[in-house]
Amino acid sequence: MSKVLITADWHIRGDRPRCRVDEDWLETQRRDIRAVSEIAREEKVREVWILGDLFHQPRVSTEALNMVLSELLDIQQNRTVRILPGNHDLPYHDYGNLECSSIGVVLKSFGELGTEALDNLKVYAVPFGMEDEDSPEFKGADIWVTHQLTFPDDAARPIKGVGVTAQELLDKFPGRLVLTGDYHNGYVYTARDGRQVGTPGCLNIQAADLLEYFPQVLILDTDTLDITTRVLPPRAELVVTDYLVAEKERDERMEKVLQVVGDGSAVSLSFRDNLENIINSQEFKPATDVYPELLDRLNKDRQ
Repeated sequence: MSKVLITADWHIRGDRPRCRVDEDWLETQRRDIRAVSEIAREEKVREVWILGDLFHQPRVSTEALNMVLSELLDIQQNRTVRILPGNHDLPYHDYGNLECSSIGVVLKSFGELGTEALDNLKVYAVPFGMEDEDSPEFKGADIWVTHQLTFPDDAARPIKGVGVTAQELLDKFPGRLVLTGDYHNGYVYTARDGRQVGTPGCLNIQAADLLEYFPQVLILDTDTLDITTRVLPPRAELVVTDYLVAEKERDERMEKVLQVVGDGSAVSLSFRDNLENIINSQEFKPATDVYPELLDRLNKDRQ
């Protein structure tokens, strides 16, 4: 039996997300990577595939880059690591900018997941947007590996027309299995004909709306194409939601000021003077902290 561990959306970053209160965010991310490594050891996997968005930005801090290189080198001592660049990894989401990115540095030491053979299986993997669905390689593949926003069904898609559903991917692909990153809530979708779409989800919680989510990886049996899920070890996540309340209140104050300005309630011929008068009034005194941003937004609207 040959196994592959499927993971994605690590979003490694030097700066700590707003919802996290970890004392050392870099070490938190290192711990999460080591949890993946431990599962790979327990499952005796032959390869580890990272399906995009290894990094949160195209260029991350030196400390974050060095941490990733060190941990991946440790994983690769006993198995092969292959990586598919994601949209967050590439400047302007353009694969042509690979040499200007942190993922470009990583790929000098680790293989890029591409169109290749895995045992007796044919794999088709190219960065999102570069797929050629008319090519013989795509049509003849058993596994399609991509990085695009894929929801398990229409009910999970917040806005119609955003991303695709798992079934929509299968409708395009004649093969047996689609593996995709970008969607942060991991799932395995099984169609009526038995074909599947597997999305491993994110490595850790970096947004408050994922507070109830348990990060996971997928284990693929290359002999049978069966997929199993391994949840990362449970722990008390250091996540807060206070900033969401403050952000909502701030947006409400800004919206109120903009509404008054738009109604023409100000009397000066100077737009800036009108805004300053409103901000400095007793009613809008709490909005002084958003004054610079208000000006920036309004000026952009007038361009």
